[in-house]
Amino acid sequence: MDTDRVPDGWYEESDPEFIDRKYDPRPVTVFRHVDHGATLVAMPSEPNTEHAETDTYRLAVADEETSNFGDVEPFAEVRGDDEALDAAETFAAAYNAEGGGDAGIEAGKRAVADEQKTDRE
Repeated sequence: MDTDRVPDGWYEESDPEFIDRKYDPRPVTVFRHVDHGATLVAMPSEPNTEHAETDTYRLAVADEETSNFGDVEPFAEVRGDDEALDAAETFAAAYNAEGGGDAGIEAGKRAVADEQKTDRE
């Protein structure tokens, strides 16, 4: 994924060791907030199997730095990795505007939901 669009204060964790791409080459992208330690993950929703919807990505967030996907709370699904990056950008911008923390996470979730609603209309 082209991550140049992620707002200031966020960075992509390069090649996270905890992601095993041995059986699934689809991208899993992990973003971290520089100051607040929040973790934002864009990952495939379904396993890479013959009968799965393999183009759907899930966005999930944790209010702290984590490498455990059990700690991240899924909040949106989108079609395709570009759309996942767009949603991550929307989330990060709203998070920053709210000043981070729990309020920033809720603002980010709302912004992504609003964007998805607008796209459907």
